[in-house]
Amino acid sequence: MAEEDKRKKRKGKKKTSSSRRDRSNEETPSIPLDQGEAEFANNNPTLVPVQDEDIHAEGVPFAISQPEAVVETNAFTEDGLAVAMAVDTAAEDEFIYAAIEYDPDSKPPLHKNRRFRVYSCIAFVVVVAVVAVVVVYVTKSSKGDEIVSMNVDYTPPPTTSPTPSPTTNREASGIKEQIEAGILKGGATFEGMDEMDPRYQALEWILHKDQLQLDSDDKNLYQRYVLALLAFSFDSLAWYACGEHRTFGNVTEYYVVESCEVVDMTGQVEEHSVWLSSTEECDWYGVICSSDEVVRGVELIGNDLIGEIPPEISELRFLQYLALNGNCLYGNVPSEFGSMPNLLSLELHGNGLSGDLPDEIYDATKLQLLNVAMQFQYNYQCYRSNGTAVNMLYAKGNPDNGYNFGLTGDILGNQTNRWTSMKGLHLFDNSFSGEILDEIGDLKYLVFLRAQNNAFYGYLPNGLTRLDKLREVYINQNGMWGDLPPDIGLMEDLEDLRVYENEMTGYIPYSFYNLNKMKKIWLQDTLECAEVNGQYSCEASADVGFVGSIQTEIGNMKKLSQLLLNNNPLTGTLPTELGLCEQLSILHIHQTGITGTVPDSVCLLRDQLLNTETGTGIFYADCRPNNKTEDPWLSCSCCTDCCDHTTKVCIADD
Repeated sequence: MAEEDKRKKRKGKKKTSSSRRDRSNEETPSIPLDQGEAEFANNNPTLVPVQDEDIHAEGVPFAISQPEAVVETNAFTEDGLAVAMAVDTAAEDEFIYAAIEYDPDSKPPLHKNRRFRVYSCIAFVVVVAVVAVVVVYVTKSSKGDEIVSMNVDYTPPPTTSPTPSPTTNREASGIKEQIEAGILKGGATFEGMDEMDPRYQALEWILHKDQLQLDSDDKNLYQRYVLALLAFSFDSLAWYACGEHRTFGNVTEYYVVESCEVVDMTGQVEEHSVWLSSTEECDWYGVICSSDEVVRGVELIGNDLIGEIPPEISELRFLQYLALNGNCLYGNVPSEFGSMPNLLSLELHGNGLSGDLPDEIYDATKLQLLNVAMQFQYNYQCYRSNGTAVNMLYAKGNPDNGYNFGLTGDILGNQTNRWTSMKGLHLFDNSFSGEILDEIGDLKYLVFLRAQNNAFYGYLPNGLTRLDKLREVYINQNGMWGDLPPDIGLMEDLEDLRVYENEMTGYIPYSFYNLNKMKKIWLQDTLECAEVNGQYSCEASADVGFVGSIQTEIGNMKKLSQLLLNNNPLTGTLPTELGLCEQLSILHIHQTGITGTVPDSVCLLRDQLLNTETGTGIFYADCRPNNKTEDPWLSCSCCTDCCDHTTKVCIADD
C-alpha cells in the first residue's frame, strides 16, 4: 500500500512538471553541475532532476514495477545512469522524454556552457557602453564649427579644380538650402558667393556664430536670418546705438556684447539687446514683435545705418511697420516691397535713395503711410566702421559719383488709386515728375499729400476735391499751372494749402472761403518762367499769378493762422473782416496790387498773435515809399516790415 501511495505521488509530480512546460517554453531548468549534464536528441529538451523523496537514503531510487506502457528515462542513479520508469498511459499525450546513453567524458557544446554565456554577456555590455560614449561625444562635437582632420598615408594626384572646403554637420543640416530657396532673391545662390557679401556673412553667422544654433525647421529661422542680413548690410558696427557686438577695444572678440542702453525722446534710459547677440531677435533694439514672437516692425530711426536695402527684407512676411528714416541708405528702393502683403507703413525719408520708385510698390495695397521724402539734396554724413565717410548729398554717398537727385518716376499717375487704404503720401524733396491725375481722388482715406519740391506739372486735378478727409495739400515748388479747382470748397477738412512757387494763375474760387477749418494758406511767389538763351528759367513776379481781391467771407476762417499772398497781382483793399481771424500770426501781402489802408481790426491783431519778440517778419506790406519818393502803395501803421512795391526792397533787407 505504501508503494502504491508513492507511485501515485510520483505521477502527480510528473504531471505538474509537464504542465509547466506547456505554459512556458522559456523556463528550462538545468541539471546541477554536481550531477553532470546530458545532451538530448530533441531540440528543446526539458530535464527534470530526480527528487529527494523518490530516492532511498542510500541514494538508490525506489524499485517500481514494469508498466505496460512506453518506457522513458526520467531519473538517474547516483552514478548518473538512467533508470527506466513506467509512464502512465493517461500521461502519454503530455510529453514523452527520450533517453540516450550518457558519456562521462563528453563536454556540452560551447554555447551551452554557463561560464561562456556569462562572459559573453559581460563583453556585450562593455561593447554597448563604449559605443554609447562614442556616439554622445561625436554628437556634442558636431555642434561646433571645428573640423578635426585626420592624417592619411594616401596622397591623391593634383587636380585642376580646387578642393572643396570640408563640410560641418551644421552646413549639412539643410539650413543653407532652406535659406537659399526661401529667402535669396534674383536666383542667387551661396555657391561661389563672395565671403564679404552680407548675405553670405549672415549665413555664416546663423551656422557658426549664433549661439542659439537654430535648426532648419525652426519657425524663426527666416526672420532671424533676414535681421542678421540687415545688420551686415547696414554696417551695424557703425550704428549709433546697439550695433556694436564686440568687446570694446578688442575687435577679435565678436558677438559677445549682449545688452545696450538707449535714451529715448523723454530722456528715459531704455534697456535693449544688441543686434547679433545670442538673445532672441525680438529683444534686439528697434525690433517689434507680436506675442507669438513674429516680427511685426523694425524701427531704426537716426541710427547711422549705411548701405543698400537688401530685397530679402521682403521675407519678413508679417512686417507691418518699417522705419529706416534719418540714416545713410543709398541705392534703389527694392521692388520686393510690393510683395509684402501686410505692410502698412513704409518710412524711408531722410536718406540718399535714388532711381525710379518701382511700379511694384502699387501692389502693396494695404499701405497706409508711404514716406520716401528728402532724398534729393539731403546733406547728411555718416562714418563706416572702417572710418570712411559717406555723404547723402552725393550718389551712393561718394562725391566721385556726382550729386544725388533722389527718387524719380511718375508716381501720381493712373495706378495711384490702387492704394485704397492710403492715408499719408510724403514724396517731397525728390525728382518725381508727370501729371497728378484725377485717379488720386479715389484715395478716399487720404489725409496728407506732401509732394512739394519735385517736377510735377499740369493742372491741379479736380479729383482732389473728392477727398473730404484731406487736411494737407503741399504741391509747392513744382511745375503746376492753372487755377485752383472750382469745387475746392468741398474739401471740408482742409487745413493747410501750399501751392507757392508754381505757375498757377486765376481767381481764388468763392467756395474757397467756406473752408472754416483752414489754418494755413500759402499762395505766395508765383513764378514767371521763360526760355532765355536756351535756358528755361523762372522767377517770382508780382505781375503774374492769382488775381482778384480778397473777399469779405475770409472772416469765416476763424482758425486761420498764416496767410501768405505776396508776389501775386491781387487787387482791391484788405477787408475789415480779416480782423475776425484772431489766430492770425503771419500775414504777408507785400508785392501785390492791394492798396488803401490796413483796417484797425487787423492792427488790433498785433496785440494778440500777430507779433514776435523781434518785431520783424510777421506782418509784411507795401507800406514803404514807392520807388523811394512816392506815396506808399498801402498805408499801414502796424506792419512789422514795410516794402517798396517798385524796388522790392523791404526794411528788413536794408
